[in-house]
Amino acid sequence: MRHWFVLPCWVALSLGAGGVQAQSTAATGASVPYTPSWTARHHLQWLGDHAALPLTGSHWPLPAAAVRQALDRMAPAAGDAQLQAARDFVLKELDMAQNQGRAQLHLRSESEGLNGYGDNYTPGSSAQLSSAELRRSWGDVSVAGRLGVRVEASPNSLQSQFSGLGTEGEFQARPDGSAAVLGFGGWNLQAFSHRQWWGPGWQSSLVSGHNNPSWTGAGIQRASVAPSDSAWLSWMGPWNLDVFVAKAQDPRVVDKQPQGFLFSGMRLTMKPQPWLELGLSRGLQTGGAGRPGGALNFAKSFFGQEVNKNPEDPFTDSSGQIAGYDVRVRCPKSWSGVIGSCAAYTQWMGEDAAGSAIPLPFKFMSLWGVESTYGQGQYRVFAEWANTNAYSLPWDTKERFPGYVNGVYSQGYTQGGRWAGSAQGSGSEVLTVGWMDAARQRMVKVHAGKVHTSLGAYDPRVSAPRGDLWGVSASQVYAWMGMRLTPELAYTELSDGQDQRANKRQNLRVGMVVAVPL
Repeated sequence: MRHWFVLPCWVALSLGAGGVQAQSTAATGASVPYTPSWTARHHLQWLGDHAALPLTGSHWPLPAAAVRQALDRMAPAAGDAQLQAARDFVLKELDMAQNQGRAQLHLRSESEGLNGYGDNYTPGSSAQLSSAELRRSWGDVSVAGRLGVRVEASPNSLQSQFSGLGTEGEFQARPDGSAAVLGFGGWNLQAFSHRQWWGPGWQSSLVSGHNNPSWTGAGIQRASVAPSDSAWLSWMGPWNLDVFVAKAQDPRVVDKQPQGFLFSGMRLTMKPQPWLELGLSRGLQTGGAGRPGGALNFAKSFFGQEVNKNPEDPFTDSSGQIAGYDVRVRCPKSWSGVIGSCAAYTQWMGEDAAGSAIPLPFKFMSLWGVESTYGQGQYRVFAEWANTNAYSLPWDTKERFPGYVNGVYSQGYTQGGRWAGSAQGSGSEVLTVGWMDAARQRMVKVHAGKVHTSLGAYDPRVSAPRGDLWGVSASQVYAWMGMRLTPELAYTELSDGQDQRANKRQNLRVGMVVAVPL
């Protein structure tokens, strides 16, 4: 990873602010982070494919003002009711997210599931409150904020004994949804508690997904996604950069575990052509109990020094890191008359090539997907294959081995005891086929494949349910008396391992989400 990712980040930071001032900075003040519902994301992606919406669709959350600004710049063709309806749906959701508080109660049977974009990771019930966004500005300086709190059953579905409060408690509280943002010079300095979705997939993100509790940390993110006026960066088209540092909330799963490690994530996303979106992502674990810490060690980690060392190497490993690339390519519009609009995407995440002449990531885990919309944008279907083994690319000839685990961070690539990337966990191969009806806000997904280690959560001490997997899930949103009601039903079956509290070989999940605007 070293300079291959750090250098473009710093180039963007140094040139981006000055390069976009005339075009976007003055109109883009501080705003809270926004992650769209799956329905709104579907509409945003469709607007990008059909109306050249100047917005990336594989990087969430983005600043709410950045999404609104992109929608304002897009002018649907006169009389195009479908494009206008899609735009109006997202604007309505944005208005509610920024200008209204919300209370949400999720009643759910205690069972694990294969979580994807927009899913609630908790294998039990939860309740959440969030306030409306507060905004103030003074000339070129602006601030925005929101308060949120979430109480949930323990997200670690493999944990059977609980004690006290916090990461070891049976019930846990988090400031989920909270944010404090300072906007200046085209950038947002922010403290936050939220999850990320980094990648083009609908079922899996190999680096940062929706299977784990929110990260509570601080970072910097570009306030806009507008193209830059800079001659150096204009080729990128719409782009965004997000860099953050958070402290992990990790229950103890093994002796001498380096608890309380720092997690840092970086993502640079760009859309150099209306049909092409590119992403660079990086996730690193450093510090924690019993591990080297402090500013110097973090700097080594950030700049990719002494990374993923072997036991016989003379230096102590500064960190564990993964990094990689993702690409989404839209089909030519001339194909739409035959198969509707379509796209293909892939994501590769691997280790740093420590000590090599060209420090690029390798040993890739991989994700491949195709998707299509039809019915004038009402429906979307996708098929997505995720392989969380290293050396999983079709042309790799070396022996594969499970990703997300290493000898230094024995709790694996996790947050709150849950996989921080794909919910299928380490060393797995899973195919997901999904169907969405955006008008009725209905989704159905079918899964099949193999789970090597465990589904959802990770504990190396237990023989967790694993093996051959098949599953199905369905949900639909209803509006009733000003509330949003979302019943859900899911079933997953695994062939091997032993039942562990909420993580069983046969998981039947029944739930109901009740969301009330305040």
